[in-house]
Amino acid sequence: MESGNDKLIEVRKKIDLVDEQMKKLFLERMELADCVAVIKAESGEAIYNPDREKAMLERLAANVEPKFQEPYIRFLKEILSISKDYQKKRMLA
Repeated sequence: MESGNDKLIEVRKKIDLVDEQMKKLFLERMELADCVAVIKAESGEAIYNPDREKAMLERLAANVEPKFQEPYIRFLKEILSISKDYQKKRMLA
C-alpha cells in the first residue's frame, strides 16, 4: 500500500515531466516570438494588438474547466507579457 509520501513523490515526478514539456514549448514559442518581432520591425506593425490578444484569450480559455479558467487566463497573460517584452527588446536591438 502506497503511503501519502509515495503518492506525493509520484505526483511530483509527473509534474517534473510536464514542466520539461512546458519548457520545450515555451522555448519554441519564444523562437516564434522572435520571428514575429523581426517581421513587425520590418513592417512597422505595433507589438501590441489588443483585438488579437482578446480573441486568443477567449478562444483558448473557452473549453477550460471552470475551476482552472481564471488561473489559465493569468498564465496566458503572463506568457503574452513576456513575449511582448521580448519583442520590444528585440526590435530595439
